[in-house]
Amino acid sequence: ASDVYKRQVRITATDLNIRSGPGTGYARKGFIKPGVYTIVEESTGAGASKWGKLKSGAGWVSLDYCTKM
Repeated sequence: ASDVYKRQVRITATDLNIRSGPGTGYARKGFIKPGVYTIVEESTGAGASKWGKLKSGAGWVSLDYCTKM
């Protein structure tokens, strides 16, 4: 059995889009507020070196604008 992937990141950008999937080709679902968030999955995709899936289920954010905790 594999361990569940979880990582906390700090977001400082005030206009970072939440996307419905890992890439800029996916629909925007709004903006994420600055703060600390838990990422449960990582993926590659268009428009960023890595995308992270938010634990809340809100969607995906570019990890280029996040700092690891």
